[in-house]
Amino acid sequence: MEISVRLGGVPLMLSCAHNEYMLMYMPFACCDMPLARVGVSAAEVERLLPLYEEGSTAPYVEHMELCTRACDALLPFERAIFHGVAFIWRGQAWLLTALSGTGKTTHYIQWKRQYGSEISIINGDKPVLDFSEEGISVHPSPWRGKENMGSMRSAPLGGIIMLKQGQENAMRRVEPKEVVAELFMQFLFTRSTPLDVRRVCALEERLLQTVPVWQLVNRGDEASARLCHDTLAKEMYNA
Repeated sequence: MEISVRLGGVPLMLSCAHNEYMLMYMPFACCDMPLARVGVSAAEVERLLPLYEEGSTAPYVEHMELCTRACDALLPFERAIFHGVAFIWRGQAWLLTALSGTGKTTHYIQWKRQYGSEISIINGDKPVLDFSEEGISVHPSPWRGKENMGSMRSAPLGGIIMLKQGQENAMRRVEPKEVVAELFMQFLFTRSTPLDVRRVCALEERLLQTVPVWQLVNRGDEASARLCHDTLAKEMYNA
């Protein structure tokens, strides 16, 4: 099965051996001529299956591996798939990023509970970043995470919040050199060629030159969301 989808404005052809996740791709379907083809062989899925969490199925592995290969295909067009929760607040997109299991979704839910009328989701796990002359914008993708949070909205990127778990809530602006290694790991590409690594390094440099980054050490409670909200409001909008 094949479906042509548009990710961050770039049409790609996805080749799927399984149809279990086809409904995830349908909102992104387009009729444009694809600029690249993306697929995962059955042999590759079988080889990678043991590396996934116990109980994972071949359709799930194919779905997840299509993500990193789609990112590879997007890199020549200055787009990339990024690991994080993306939501819109005050007309800009904000990225919550961290290692898996650190509490990105929990933190977003705390925001939603307290500031629900102010925010809207873009993507709950793997949004697309578009690097253009006008700036960096954030777009949805079919890879929405376990909670399946997402929409078809897009917005210009306002900043990045890097989450860490801790016993106390504390938030501070960080310098690029403090987060360059960790941030690089959030770009979801296969790392299969030196050229792609250089491309991502160039995109990360633009990212760090364009938008501010904060570190939020947090307990995953309501107070951590209030601290994040109020810090951004003060530092970005003097509110």
